[in-house]
Amino acid sequence: MRPIRPIRPIRHTRHTRHTIRRHVNRLVGSVEALPSPLVAWRLDAAHLAIPIDLTVYSLDATVRAAYKLTDRCFVFLQRQPDLDTAATAYLVGRASSSDLQPLALEFLNELLDQQLRCQLEAQFSDVRTLIVAQAFSEGNLIDAEADAGDYLGDPLGAGTRR
Repeated sequence: MRPIRPIRPIRHTRHTRHTIRRHVNRLVGSVEALPSPLVAWRLDAAHLAIPIDLTVYSLDATVRAAYKLTDRCFVFLQRQPDLDTAATAYLVGRASSSDLQPLALEFLNELLDQQLRCQLEAQFSDVRTLIVAQAFSEGNLIDAEADAGDYLGDPLGAGTRR
């Protein structure tokens, strides 16, 4: 197996797409049937529209990801009126010469990050609640007997050498 070389940034032209497909076909077989993913629609020089699949990303994660970009561009979120499973994020550059293409890719990465954070928050919310409750309580919520002894008696053996 050959070592992996660092990837140079490429401009997407018809030639580079053909070269990429040729390399991928050689490595994994034919991918001609796979459609290339739609990242965004360029509305004009300083406006992009990014489609969001709400079956993959929650609305909460979408809002959090949009908020992360508000220091670099204006972000407008709109649900599709005829579909409950689709939304669109509109990125508007702060200047007419703004290049929003890197921000569109960053938005998609941030969307993935925020979706994972939402899932982890739902999965471990009980543990987090217990940790916060233990931190602010005066006693031991997990092991009440640990607080029963005094420090001179050393009921847990914390002062003994190992």
